[in-house]
Amino acid sequence: MKSHHELLLNKTQQAALVTMVIAGLTLSPLATADEPVETMQAVSEGRMTKGQLDSFSIEDKHKQIEILKSNAKQQLTVKKQFFERDARIAAYQQGQLTQPVLSSISPQQTAVDTKVNIGITQVQQAQQSVIGYRDFAIFQAYSRLFDDLDEDGFYQTFSVTFDADVYGYTLNEPANVYAEMYLSRNGGPWEHYYTTDVFTIYGQSEDDDFEVLTTLSQGYQTDYYDVLIDLYEYGYPEVVATLSADEADGLYALALESHDRDVVYEQEIIEEVVVVEGGSLSWGTLILLIAGLFSRRGMK
Repeated sequence: MKSHHELLLNKTQQAALVTMVIAGLTLSPLATADEPVETMQAVSEGRMTKGQLDSFSIEDKHKQIEILKSNAKQQLTVKKQFFERDARIAAYQQGQLTQPVLSSISPQQTAVDTKVNIGITQVQQAQQSVIGYRDFAIFQAYSRLFDDLDEDGFYQTFSVTFDADVYGYTLNEPANVYAEMYLSRNGGPWEHYYTTDVFTIYGQSEDDDFEVLTTLSQGYQTDYYDVLIDLYEYGYPEVVATLSADEADGLYALALESHDRDVVYEQEIIEEVVVVEGGSLSWGTLILLIAGLFSRRGMK
């Protein structure tokens, strides 16, 4: 027969084991609390700027942001394929990702001194024999931040504007290109957030900047994000030019968070008032009950 000391020791060991199991179950979620739970979603729109009538002007910026927010709320939560940059580049090379559709592009004017309008047909014809043989560069890029509703210094909407150039065989030679946009959270992996439509650039013109306006709808934690731009020539599967926060200060450490984290908690005060006043008994009724209790005691 076990002694009282042995029984007490066994019970102590069992209690310690149960405590360790419970602690493990409790702490395991905390260990991964920093990992993103929601699928990261962003809504973007890109347009040509500088001289284009449909550019994001200062006047319509806030209106456009509201449209993006509305689209973000309606967006389906779907996990993207080839989310990280390396996988996405490989997918283009292997034909697993299709390039954006080359839609009808209205004629755009080249540099002011040439006064020449080039249509989409001419652009296509000019590129057929030179695709993959020209040099490209992203000359410069900068960003702007919009919408910090909770005023914590982190924004849910931002824009990136960049100027892509092509070094061809003729002055102001046209090229059809598109860009893949990536974000890196605090030095982490480059994660895709937007693919632009195909647009046309002309040589080293300063009138063909492209701006991408983005609202982060969900899943982006409050932190600092770098931006990377990969430029592709339409019809060619390789990256032809890259610009990131390593070369452009305007793409470095953007203070961002998604819309679901940029929340103003003004209603908490109202809810507290409702909790205080919303009991089953009002203050007046409670006073009457107390008075009745004292009157009964006096009668006894």
